[in-house]
Amino acid sequence: MDALVLKDGIRIGETVYTRLSISPLTAGEAIDATIAGEKVKLGINGQPVIVESPTLISAERLRRQVKHLESETGETLQGPIQLGDIRKMSEGDYRVLLDHASTIDGLYLAREDGKKTGGREEAGADGDTDGSGA
Repeated sequence: MDALVLKDGIRIGETVYTRLSISPLTAGEAIDATIAGEKVKLGINGQPVIVESPTLISAERLRRQVKHLESETGETLQGPIQLGDIRKMSEGDYRVLLDHASTIDGLYLAREDGKKTGGREEAGADGDTDGSGA
């Protein structure tokens, strides 16, 4: 997929980046994004409870999907970007980035689903319920 062009861009330092490339997350990046969106709080009984913020997890995933940024003058920056940089984006650019990331995720998932159905048979596909292939 081509680089995403932002209308307003992202200012990082003195440079405004108007083009960025994103890709699907690795398993490690997805895990790190989930961990970053968790907080430990004390529950009613005083026991620690992990509380997730879906908004923060989504933002953490998005920042990790940004792999490369480019300014109009050709300056480049490797991702991921910081959460604070995403927070500085205009709402319009942020929504475009979210839509683009969603499209890439959908294409990736469709490709992975195609590999499952078009490649080797999954465990249990031959009628065996234990997945042993026997």
